[in-house]
Amino acid sequence: MSTEHRDRLLEGIGWKARGDRVPEFPNPRPFFPRLKHSIKLIPLFVRVALHTFVEWWNGREAFIDIFNVFRHFTFTGVPLGGIGSGSIGTDFRGGFNRFSIIPGIKEQTDTQKCNQFIASVHSKKTFELIYQSILSCAEFPSTVLPKWDSTIPAEDVRYRGLFPRAWQEFRLGSSGITVVIEHLSPVIPNDYSDSSLPLANFDFHVFNDSPEEVEVSITMAFRNGTGNRKWNDEHLCTSQKVQKETQVVRTLSHTVKGMPVTYAIGTEEKNGAKVTTCLFDPNGTGGRLWSDLEAYGHLSSYDNLPPKPKELGIAVCSSFFVPPDGSHTTQFSLSWYMPEVHFGTAERFYNRRYCRFFNGPDADEVAAAICRHGLQNIEKWQEAIEKWQNPIINNQKLPEWYRSAIFNELYYIVDGSTVWFEYDPDWRTEENLISEQTEKQFREYGRFGYMESWEYFMLNTYDVHFYSSWAILKNWPEIEMSMQLDFADQVDRIDNGTATSLADGDQMLIKSYDRIPHDMGHPTKYCIQEHRLSVADPWLHTNAYILHDTGSWKDLNLKFVISCYRDYKMIAKDREDKDQLLEFFLGKCTKIVEDALESWDKDKDGMIENDGFADQTYDVWKMTGTSAYCGSLWLAALTCYIEMLKQAGSPSKNYEGKLLNAYDAYITKLWNGRFFKFDELPDNSKIVMADQLCGFWALTAMDEPVQVSEEKMKLALETIFKYNVQMYNDGKCGAVNGFLTSERVDGSSIQSEEVWAGITYALSAMMIEKNMDEMAFKTSEGLFESIWNRFPLQYQTPEAITSDGMYRALGYMRPLSIWAIQHALDRRHKK
Repeated sequence: MSTEHRDRLLEGIGWKARGDRVPEFPNPRPFFPRLKHSIKLIPLFVRVALHTFVEWWNGREAFIDIFNVFRHFTFTGVPLGGIGSGSIGTDFRGGFNRFSIIPGIKEQTDTQKCNQFIASVHSKKTFELIYQSILSCAEFPSTVLPKWDSTIPAEDVRYRGLFPRAWQEFRLGSSGITVVIEHLSPVIPNDYSDSSLPLANFDFHVFNDSPEEVEVSITMAFRNGTGNRKWNDEHLCTSQKVQKETQVVRTLSHTVKGMPVTYAIGTEEKNGAKVTTCLFDPNGTGGRLWSDLEAYGHLSSYDNLPPKPKELGIAVCSSFFVPPDGSHTTQFSLSWYMPEVHFGTAERFYNRRYCRFFNGPDADEVAAAICRHGLQNIEKWQEAIEKWQNPIINNQKLPEWYRSAIFNELYYIVDGSTVWFEYDPDWRTEENLISEQTEKQFREYGRFGYMESWEYFMLNTYDVHFYSSWAILKNWPEIEMSMQLDFADQVDRIDNGTATSLADGDQMLIKSYDRIPHDMGHPTKYCIQEHRLSVADPWLHTNAYILHDTGSWKDLNLKFVISCYRDYKMIAKDREDKDQLLEFFLGKCTKIVEDALESWDKDKDGMIENDGFADQTYDVWKMTGTSAYCGSLWLAALTCYIEMLKQAGSPSKNYEGKLLNAYDAYITKLWNGRFFKFDELPDNSKIVMADQLCGFWALTAMDEPVQVSEEKMKLALETIFKYNVQMYNDGKCGAVNGFLTSERVDGSSIQSEEVWAGITYALSAMMIEKNMDEMAFKTSEGLFESIWNRFPLQYQTPEAITSDGMYRALGYMRPLSIWAIQHALDRRHKK
């Protein structure tokens, strides 16, 4: 590989940083409400605080723990792992951190000194040590492995991330040696096997720019646990060396939160490389391993364990010669085999998706097999990822920031505390509403879940998934179909248990009939709550969210109807079982539409009304009467329902009349000549809402008719761009949710003052649909540049930011909506 090619690895499209990077705003802070809002929120805060304390007292976690807010990690890099396999975070300076191998949990652990690559360079001629260092410029406590006392100067480290790959460059002082590591996880569109693997590959390119031939040793070390002290010594550790032909793997079996897990590091003896392995004490000095590398360039290959260790480290070393002005490549793979897992209740155990492809009674052998699979397929996966990404990356008509963002924002599909399980027939004994249609889908593609946020403990939050689902639909459509069918089965479910609404203190049912649940449950609760019918395991107990009674929310059911038709049209229309699927969705949607007309259309004009509280995804932003947001969703849902009726050959004329009436009412009540008013309250007439066209965006993305003129929609988009984007911090932050025509931010709500990343991306998608490309890319560029460059929030995109450097809900689902932008571009290209 030439020096020119080496530079291209670090200088191509992607998120880039040097080891000494200092962003413009290095210390953004977690959200805290302004005094004005704090006073209003005192009753809510008291109820939330009391709820949090009661949950803690009973050994549970609140669904949102306001006293344990996630802090950003300035040096976050591309996470490792397949979809739903559990992920491992990285530090762009070098190292691993913030594990998420416990279902539903993202741990806030620091970069571990034990989990590192070490480079050693010796003269071939004299075998004099030229250089040895950890491949990291991170700072570590001096008391941890004190003999590992050398790191790389920060200015000699470069990084480029383009999910699911990343490249790190380390210049080894004056030795003339440069090491470039490519990180790769096998996350590949329309792949439902390799994409599920608990695996990361590391492709090393070692360059020798010196006039002397050298021996280079690359060592990968890893310890048990996740960096969380709770799991460091909870069980005995064992290790095996597993060799098959030229491939050498060292395993480490232990438990994390009581669940067996086997780590494995693998490499291959090829191209003249010599492989050695060893064990080490992660609580010791690290002297034996370090001195072996210094003296010999390889590890002492002993297999005897200390007596019954509860903490253990493993290391694998590949040593090879690099000629002067030459290069050498070697590969490592890291796997973490944790096949059977449970949530907090431990009432039910789940097999991860990859158990379909890699499973067996000998965990060491299976973990080693996954490593070998990685080593054998790295080039195949590189080609597959490039084939997927290159059409976008090489499209010079697209802005450079977008070509990075579209893939890097996809990090959450792996790192969103994601789970992907194989179907278990026993589920139907406890979940008797799982339909045959859903069971068939689960058997083939499994069951999927991801958290709303790293700090919002709710699985598959549906009002948010409406936006983020575009990333899944575009890349893994069968996962999206599994999720939609999963929610369809919930329509008829009832949970007569009660809870106290934290917003108003009223008692409410956990889950009402004919209502889509807000979420599929809480991953960490492990006690049965009083008055509830089921144990607190996701899917068995839905609606962990109890801020409001979401049975009264207007958007959840409407988003479900829209998504049923979208998924039928875009995923299932060419399937053999399309008619059965349409009939299944139509049955659920009929109940929802009829109930909406009966319960929510108070004045019988065909248009639904909000009830004067925050009865939709903006859950502290109240809407009264007909609102732009829910009204547009209702028009979209009714349109989709009519289209499903027509596809099924059922009468639709009655609903077509209602749709026309609803459009008339919506336009009459809300259109003011420049935009659709927030709702019917006169006090809110000056609010320009960024998300006012949400339902029309959904219809446009499906290529379905919108009975609002193009002129009106473009005028509304231009107004949003003028006020919510350009007048908010000069367009540097994206689209603020609410802005007043009096030219100031709408301060009526906490959420009206925020910029929501996922909403900004969705807004840009609508602009693209209307051929307003320059406006669209300017809208989202400010957002992306703020989160990923001005603030150090890369690979941890929050739900919300503000121009003064606050963020809320790190690691969030909704920003995956950026894939709606790509969908709009793809639609145009096809036309």
